[in-house]
Amino acid sequence: MSAFTLHVVCPNPALDRLQVVERFRPFEVNRVVEVRSLPGGKGMIVCRGARRLGATVAAHGFVGGAVGQVIRDGCGDLGVLDRHVGIAGETRVTPVVIDRSTGRSTVLNERGPQVTAGEQEQLLAGIEATVRPGDVVVATGSLPPGCAADLHARIARLALARGASALVDAHGEALARVVDDARTSRPAGRLVVKPNAEELAGVLGRPLPDRAATMAAAHALHAQTGATFVVTLGTDGAVWTDGADDLAVDTPVVETVNATGSGDSFLAGLAVALGRRESPAAALALASAMGAANAASLAPDVDPALVERLRGTVTVTRGTTGPAARG
Repeated sequence: MSAFTLHVVCPNPALDRLQVVERFRPFEVNRVVEVRSLPGGKGMIVCRGARRLGATVAAHGFVGGAVGQVIRDGCGDLGVLDRHVGIAGETRVTPVVIDRSTGRSTVLNERGPQVTAGEQEQLLAGIEATVRPGDVVVATGSLPPGCAADLHARIARLALARGASALVDAHGEALARVVDDARTSRPAGRLVVKPNAEELAGVLGRPLPDRAATMAAAHALHAQTGATFVVTLGTDGAVWTDGADDLAVDTPVVETVNATGSGDSFLAGLAVALGRRESPAAALALASAMGAANAASLAPDVDPALVERLRGTVTVTRGTTGPAARG
């Protein structure tokens, strides 16, 4: 197993406030039966999942105010290296209402604090100074106000220049900029783009109704960019294409408590497996088990023992319907 650091870059972290109700009723008074607050945003969920797998993790992003201090304290509690840039604005709070009867969640996402151009340059300088060859850099989540739309693309390009692997989980214009940047100048190194099917469809401007259509779209994008595309499909699993392998993975069945953050836990598993230089099939199997284990937990988190049990039940196939691939 190779030694590496997983650098998780989340420009817009949050304090997640989870509020459980027996049955959510919009436009009515809902009685909360359980409350839990924890450092969140997509990047912090990735950090938490990676630490559960024993990885060395550093967190980069922008934090400010009392809520920002909660994020820093959470890094300390997790054993994550805190490399956030301090800003004047207040880190956002994300209320999450969880319907216990269905396991479904309602999330209210604030835009986040204003970030200056100088603070963005400080973030990039911190990444450049600390990333080493063989590391893995994950750029994930929304961009707060003031951030350039190409920030994720710049982070990925910087990571590759430092000899690291780059994984990007973005949406909208930020995702489009990553794809366009790779089209313009093919990445020298491993760039993995991990949208979900809806996010990818939004960039392409057409629906992706099933696994086969999603695989075809990912295959075409790989041909244009040279990047690996891993597209998640919710309970229908995910697909992978990198020019050498076209793979599909299923999702283990669990009793869903709260699926919020399952895509981020999937990303954590994927990043750790790639940092350990596991095969694509093995990386997909771990990622799928991580996503399912997250859905079985109230808070976005995983039980490592459950992850290992679920990993043994995952099936990875060639193409969308081909024979099983060995992990």
